[in-house]
Amino acid sequence: MKSQSFFIRLFSTLCALTLFAVQPGFAATKSVTKLKSAGRTANSIPNTILSGISAPTKTIGINGDFYIDTKNLNIYGPKSNNTWPAAISLRGTAGTDGKAGTPGVAGTDGKTITNASSSSGTPGPTGATGATGSPGLAGAVGAAGSSGSAGPAGPPGPAGSTGNTGATGAAGVDGSAGVSGVTSVSIGAFTFVNTLSGTAASSSISNPFGGMLAGKKYLMHLVISGVNSTLSDFTTTLQLEITSSAGAIPITTSFFSATGKRYSASATRYSQNIFADVVIDGTSVTDIFNLTAKVILSDGIASTLTLIGYYTLTEVGSIT
Repeated sequence: MKSQSFFIRLFSTLCALTLFAVQPGFAATKSVTKLKSAGRTANSIPNTILSGISAPTKTIGINGDFYIDTKNLNIYGPKSNNTWPAAISLRGTAGTDGKAGTPGVAGTDGKTITNASSSSGTPGPTGATGATGSPGLAGAVGAAGSSGSAGPAGPPGPAGSTGNTGATGAAGVDGSAGVSGVTSVSIGAFTFVNTLSGTAASSSISNPFGGMLAGKKYLMHLVISGVNSTLSDFTTTLQLEITSSAGAIPITTSFFSATGKRYSASATRYSQNIFADVVIDGTSVTDIFNLTAKVILSDGIASTLTLIGYYTLTEVGSIT
């Protein structure tokens, strides 16, 4: 009811506005000199009814136009002197509530439909296996991260408790016998078969000396002195060779010669002295053996040298 009344009022208002809108089309003058044909002229600007969802602004429409605010149901107009008048509400007074209707007749219950079948339907056939999808591309290897800086050293931990004493280990294998040390030392003197004189390379041979045991190793220190028969000095240098009565066995001889003076035959005379160390390896010898010394002149002499020798013999355990 309320909605029908509203539209009736709206329709009446629009009809009235239409009458006002066509009025400016009539030309009214105080003095008419010539009758004009009825209707609007070509220069007439018709009025209209505008609308919007808010109140009209000053720039909307021309004088004589109406405007309806469709949101708030207000009407404005006619516009005069380029100004819209105050709004007029198109809402009518609130109608009274209608009478409550009578309740409708209750409907009857619908029938229950039962499923007479107790067996399930036949399963459909298994669908075909879909095609295998192609493998995705391998992702690019990420760049290696930079090494982190070394952390600070932690504080030293507490000392551990003393462990139990371990079991005594098994006795080790006996070691091999050590190298034998010095077993004996002996000293002696020896003479020469002849005196030494003459030209260079002349020599004098000693008598055998040493008396060394078979299968032993020795170190011998020798001193051989040649005394001049005159009181004058001489310029020759004495040379030394050592040989063994056991044949060719390992013998190493190191010596040097020195000129000096020696008291002999109630007078002090010049002498030539040989100091030598001889290493003898008699491991392969099977019997007692001796050494023989040979003294050789490097230069000829007019005088005669009388030779005599002394030695110290030490048995050793090894030779290196």
